[in-house]
Amino acid sequence: MQDANLNGANLKWANLTNANLTNANLTDASLKNAYLFNADLTNAVLTDVFWLNTTCPDETNSDDNRGTCCGHLNWKVPSAGCD
Repeated sequence: MQDANLNGANLKWANLTNANLTNANLTDASLKNAYLFNADLTNAVLTDVFWLNTTCPDETNSDDNRGTCCGHLNWKVPSAGCD
């Protein structure tokens, strides 16, 4: 899924364990209840992502992280959306 255009994608309940989402565009995507453990979001665009009960790459829950996985991406840095 590297370089994927997932703009507005409905990824509810998706199991994205170990997914390579490098350079992916996730603008306006819904990650409600998604499982992103160990996913690589390096340079991904995370603008206006809907995080709800999302398991972040570091296996914390977005609900416990002020409603986001930003800051919980296993030291990977997105290109936008986590400012």
